[in-house]
Amino acid sequence: MDHILSLCQTLVRSVVRAFYTTQEILVVEALVTHKALRDDELAYLMKMNLKDLHRLCATLREARFLVVHTRPEMQAGKTRPINRTYYWIDYQQTVDAIKWRVYKTDKDMQGIAQPQDESKEYFCPHCKAQWTQMEVLDSVSSRGFTCQRCDSVLERSKEEQAPGHQQLSRMNNQFMFMTNMLQEIDKGSVPECTFDKAIAIARPIVREATHEVLASIPVDTGLNKPSAVKGLANTGPKTMQVTISDGNEEQENIENRKRKERMLRENALPSWITDSSVAATSIGSTSNTTISFEMADVGDEDSQPSKRVKLEDSKQDVKVEMSFKMEDEEEDDLEFEDVV
Repeated sequence: MDHILSLCQTLVRSVVRAFYTTQEILVVEALVTHKALRDDELAYLMKMNLKDLHRLCATLREARFLVVHTRPEMQAGKTRPINRTYYWIDYQQTVDAIKWRVYKTDKDMQGIAQPQDESKEYFCPHCKAQWTQMEVLDSVSSRGFTCQRCDSVLERSKEEQAPGHQQLSRMNNQFMFMTNMLQEIDKGSVPECTFDKAIAIARPIVREATHEVLASIPVDTGLNKPSAVKGLANTGPKTMQVTISDGNEEQENIENRKRKERMLRENALPSWITDSSVAATSIGSTSNTTISFEMADVGDEDSQPSKRVKLEDSKQDVKVEMSFKMEDEEEDDLEFEDVV
């Protein structure tokens, strides 16, 4: 495991030295040496301000050469925590990123190089015609391959006339140190690199007395506490009712009752709707006065049914009798005509 980790560190250092600037090389060297560094500590080593350092590390972060971690920390004499940014290297991500870059560059270079079966390996010095090896196999003489146009002896093309293959060969030679180390790393397993492991074995920074800073300790943010699972039904109360009272509940009850009675009186239906207009003995009484009526059937000589109504007023001693006949209306005979 230590051997694989040492190979990963060597690979990262070699790649950065081959393709990146001096400041980026120093950042990676500091992280490989100290394992994990806070942004102000790395800025102290680089003799840079935080703004320029963050801009410099952003390029390395996009290339997967470092990882950023932020956590809240509390300093002595302060009441609120502040967020601190740390940089460290995740070698699993970095090795995978290097593999992808090598593969992508190799594929791009192969696209530039012309395939071997399509390259013109022979050319005619007289008519400047170019021929492949398959095309001149049937045009051979004692002098060598001959041109099918002018029958001149063909010459073999030089390597300078195939720039694609030459660039691909040069790239393979330059990338050989990376491909060899990647093959050695693939024989084992790259160890897992997390921020907790990196900060646990981090090498501290020794500052000068004029550049001392306040020590800070990490704050427990409660990330490990159980939280609600998305999708579960919420069985808690849907609404909440708050009642504020000054203690005089009896007076409030009386006022509420009076208000309800007043609303009932205002919304009550009139007496001519609630009371019946026809009664058995009396239809009303006002100031000890009673008015009553009586209905009776009366027969006449025509045997037509009739009614007699008798009204009495007990106070004024008034009696009135009325009679009327009930006539039945004859129904008209309805005749229906056939419709042709």
